Amino acid sequence: MNTGLAKNFLTSKTERWILALSFIFLLTNLAAIVFKENYFLALLPVFLGLVYLYFFSVETIFLIIAFTSPLAINLSDWDARLAVSLPTEPLLAGLLLIFLLKSLYEFNNWKAFLRNPITIAFLFYFVWLAFSSLTSQMPVISWKYFASHLWLIVPMYFFGTRLFFIKENTQRNFIIVQFIALTFVAIYTLVRHAGYNFGDDESHWVMQPFYKDHAIYGSAIAMFIPVMFFMATEKKYNFTQKFFIMASIVVLVLALLFSYSRAAWMGFAIAAGIGVVVLFRIKFKVIIVALLTLLLAGFFFQTQIMHRLEKNKQDSSEDIVENIESMSNISTDASNLERINRWNCALRMAADHPLTGTGPGTYQFLYAPYQFSYEKTIISTNAGTLGNAHSEFLGALAETGIPGMLIMIFLVFSIFYIGFVTYTKLRVIDRSKARFILGLLLGLVTYFVHGFLNNFLDSDKIAIPVWGFVAIIVANRLALENKKVEDHSAN
Repeated sequence: MNTGLAKNFLTSKTERWILALSFIFLLTNLAAIVFKENYFLALLPVFLGLVYLYFFSVETIFLIIAFTSPLAINLSDWDARLAVSLPTEPLLAGLLLIFLLKSLYEFNNWKAFLRNPITIAFLFYFVWLAFSSLTSQMPVISWKYFASHLWLIVPMYFFGTRLFFIKENTQRNFIIVQFIALTFVAIYTLVRHAGYNFGDDESHWVMQPFYKDHAIYGSAIAMFIPVMFFMATEKKYNFTQKFFIMASIVVLVLALLFSYSRAAWMGFAIAAGIGVVVLFRIKFKVIIVALLTLLLAGFFFQTQIMHRLEKNKQDSSEDIVENIESMSNISTDASNLERINRWNCALRMAADHPLTGTGPGTYQFLYAPYQFSYEKTIISTNAGTLGNAHSEFLGALAETGIPGMLIMIFLVFSIFYIGFVTYTKLRVIDRSKARFILGLLLGLVTYFVHGFLNNFLDSDKIAIPVWGFVAIIVANRLALENKKVEDHSAN
């Protein structure tokens, strides 16, 4: 009886404290709003809730980041001094801090992860990024770039791989919550775009404030269609679930079409072609013969091809066929010509600074003097607007030199090599999981093809899904290696 009374007393006492503190907080918050017009104190419970999740449910933090990434809003759109994407970047920074604290005593314990080629490529990447920041022409800009890439990559890949390895269900949840949020953005954009009769000019900004422009919006959409298509065809989902997934995929396909992002279209088309080759197991030698035939044809008919390209006067428009035709217009299409201008600037910058580049994140501030007057277009600028080098690889070349670009190439090669080896092994063991990995790989194909023409990995909108996809692939690779070791030990 006394024990029961003690418990009731303690519970009652705890409840009284909670009520008292809540009342004090409400009064303080009300006073701050009325007398100081300060609303930040109202965020204190949210902050305390997030701190709790960081220490006791990091999986939930991952899913919050995933869900909010398509919905995040960058404050730089309103104030150039506040280049922060809310809420994702602060959440990623918190996750980076937790990772650094945890890695002090357990990071070296996971040797298989450290031996993975993708992990090795990332370690080389950060070492070279730091070195090229030391030699940068604009050190402050470069170190900011270095810090931002730490919180974009480390939480998603280094921490994410561990989480996806330990909690396998999180892999699909990570994809699904982003897919749901992206579908909401696509519906919002399509409805808004319909009000302008799906015009080409309006397609560049109707997705705001969620995405900066149609190119990054299109690339994000293209990434999720393959993996969700394979998930929709799995037996584990019932009819209702499959219906909603397929309906959402239709929405995303329409959104991709009306994004008028030619680079996203091309990436998606190439990914679809690779998917057909892999699924139907077309022999490798057939692919090689086809590629060699195309290369030889291009070599022997290069003069005719260049004449044909120079005669193409079709600019981008809201007509889908005309927009596709404009991809090869290198004579009048301002977008294509400006991209070539940016590429040439990157090459000239690399020629002046071949070893370490001009410094991470500096291209947009330093490329202007490298422009030639006869290459400039009606949309050229000296202010560093309208994107950077328009290429993940040439951007790396200009900013971090030849070693930086080679590391980037090695990283991308490692991703696809490990990914397709993992898919091949899983196809024998677990076809459902193999198709899931193939969907992720095809999604990455859409982006890295796009990466030849644009560079968005410095944005949380693309970095979160790209490095998250890679982390899932590596987690499955490590699970296979772990299973192999266990089977060998059992024998």
